Amino acid sequence: MTSHQLTVSIPGNKPALVTLPQPLTLDALANLEQAIADTVGIWRRDLVGAPRDAGAIEYASWLQLLQPARS
Repeated sequence: MTSHQLTVSIPGNKPALVTLPQPLTLDALANLEQAIADTVGIWRRDLVGAPRDAGAIEYASWLQLLQPARS
């Protein structure tokens, strides 16, 4: 099995590495695009107004673990 990877340069940071699904079809590419957009959106929402100090970040992570899983 061959694994294809995409390295994305991020100015001011280390590059990001994405492993592409195989076989890479138009549907798989569309699903990958949507999954990346969804994930980045979640990260953005989590970072906006997120606590800055280490203790608050740790406490917030505990609260997330205690919340019931969404289905």
